[in-house]
Amino acid sequence: MTRRIVDHAAARRAALVAAIWAPAALVVASEAVIIAVGATGPARLIVHWGGTERTGPWWTYAVLVAAIGFPVIALIGFFIVRATRMAGMNTWMPAIAIGITVFHTVGMGVGSVVLNASPLAPALPLGGGAVLAVLAAVATWRLLPQEAGEGERVTPAAALPVRAGEVAAWTGRAELPAWFIALIAAIASVLVAVGLTVLLTVGPRLWFVFVAPTLLFAALVTTAHFVVTAGPGGFVVRSVVGWPRLGIPAADIAKAGTASIDPLADFGGWGIRWVVGPNGKGRWGVITHGGPGLEVVRRDGRSIVVTLDDAGTAAAVLETYATNHASAT
Repeated sequence: MTRRIVDHAAARRAALVAAIWAPAALVVASEAVIIAVGATGPARLIVHWGGTERTGPWWTYAVLVAAIGFPVIALIGFFIVRATRMAGMNTWMPAIAIGITVFHTVGMGVGSVVLNASPLAPALPLGGGAVLAVLAAVATWRLLPQEAGEGERVTPAAALPVRAGEVAAWTGRAELPAWFIALIAAIASVLVAVGLTVLLTVGPRLWFVFVAPTLLFAALVTTAHFVVTAGPGGFVVRSVVGWPRLGIPAADIAKAGTASIDPLADFGGWGIRWVVGPNGKGRWGVITHGGPGLEVVRRDGRSIVVTLDDAGTAAAVLETYATNHASAT
């Protein structure tokens, strides 16, 4: 199936409907069903299926649906609104919004309330909700139109006039914006607080609740700051802790230049990314902000992109040594 290609305005409207308005409508509709069933049924429902104290107030489900639904909509909607192009990787964000919303409104909300006393609960609501969530997400991803891509957008740099005996080199840094670091740190901190609460109330058997915040903190430490170097040996970008590390030797550089990068449209977000580029080849990205980026293309068409404020100078240094290697061979 070929995805429809539309102009920016139409692609943006479709993305906003799929990422914000459709999930919001699902949350509101599920809240209406939960309130209608809860208000006419028993005051207390089964809220968990283990332990001795299983029941709680029916509005627990209404709070659960709202507490998950509206933050997810707000977070993904925020990123969609910020996108300057609705192409490439953007289609997966509305799909995730729809998938998460369907799962928690149907599986964790309406299904668990309607089938609360059934022996099929909670397996049927949760299992059915998961299946419906996957189907809804895939359908959204396949049916959403996208903005036409811009094809190859790398502007090659001019080689520097390096004389015999001279060496040109460049070093810079790529850093995630403070607001993004603060957001990830806040989410991880909330998860740690929730984990501590669970640990104190339930016991150590639920130690795995700390896996998610640990991974978030590890990702933050290893991908928040990168050092970028360009010189006679080629191009290297590495985390300040040493890993992850990406690079291309000068002999393998086909060209180096600048490109205008939209984190969402081109790579689906920030941090270390891998996508299929406009030329159909693999494209690594170290994406810390939108705007100018250095793109270094291998001889086989694969490339690495790093968003930098001084991308033109780095590209010129790399183009110099790529040219020298090409002339030497």
